[in-house]
Amino acid sequence: MKTFKSSLFLIMMVLAILTITACGGKSTTEQNSEQAQAQSEQKEETTSAEKQTFTFLTPKGAPALPGLLLAEEGFENYQLELQTWDQLEQLLAHLQNQEGDFIAAPVNVASTLVNKGLPLKLINVNTWGTIFLVTTDDNVKTLADLEGESLYISHKSGPPDVLTKYLLEKEGIQDKVELNYATPPEIAQMLIAGKIKHAVLPEPVLSSVRIKLQDQVKEVIDFQAAWKEMYNLDLPQAGIVVTEKFAKEHPEVIEAFQKAYGEAIEKMYANPDEIAKLAEQYLDLKGPIVKNALNKMVIKLVEAKDAKASVEQYFLILLESQPESIGGQLPNEGFYYK
Repeated sequence: MKTFKSSLFLIMMVLAILTITACGGKSTTEQNSEQAQAQSEQKEETTSAEKQTFTFLTPKGAPALPGLLLAEEGFENYQLELQTWDQLEQLLAHLQNQEGDFIAAPVNVASTLVNKGLPLKLINVNTWGTIFLVTTDDNVKTLADLEGESLYISHKSGPPDVLTKYLLEKEGIQDKVELNYATPPEIAQMLIAGKIKHAVLPEPVLSSVRIKLQDQVKEVIDFQAAWKEMYNLDLPQAGIVVTEKFAKEHPEVIEAFQKAYGEAIEKMYANPDEIAKLAEQYLDLKGPIVKNALNKMVIKLVEAKDAKASVEQYFLILLESQPESIGGQLPNEGFYYK
């Protein structure tokens, strides 16, 4: 009996030791796992915090839409911060103060700035069709019908202004149409309120008028289609520029941005609901307006070296009719980033 009790005591001691050992081993494993997970999370947080951030200056229009996706998701190992400008004067102030890494601008404005001595390089053209001349007057069906009328134009010295003047001159009525200027939202509100009848507006702002007035507003000219008909070329309205210094110091960032921006354009058209939501959140543009505008805009990324022929043809035409609109001469070869 004593032997049995001793044996039982030994067995219980062994089991207790095994249990304690097993529990201790399990606790250590869990602890190591938790430590590894914590270190991984800390590493991810550190990596995220160390991502370099670049600034994208853009109007609240076509170039901004793909930029919203990049600002939301980042691109490769970089972050993108979106900042907007409303008028060309604001853009000029940003550029003169050397603010912004990637800057969306009308290509003719970029040419003017380069010819005035600002060291800029065009890296791509992304906006190829967003401008329309519209009217609420049933009697106006062609450009010639605007003779004696008042026309409101957005972005003085920008593509809407430059192209309208060019077409009016070709029609021979440049001195017979009164030109007035205001911001796109101001012009849209005046059209909707019935205070004006004729306007040149870009998308996506124009879609706010289309949705509100429906059949009351009519397209007189699609500038992209008109340019294609006249010259059999696409219309290079706007692109993205960087400073020469940035181009020299960050070629790998430019390469990553170009790739990501092109992919963002594809995502934008494939998933209009997502881009509409982001535009409403960050650009104060209503989702339905943005979705409607996507059907009217030609947005595609063409790198500067590949867009050069179209851009130079555009500049040559403007040089003949409005030389001041590109700075009086063609920009030098270094304008086109390679």
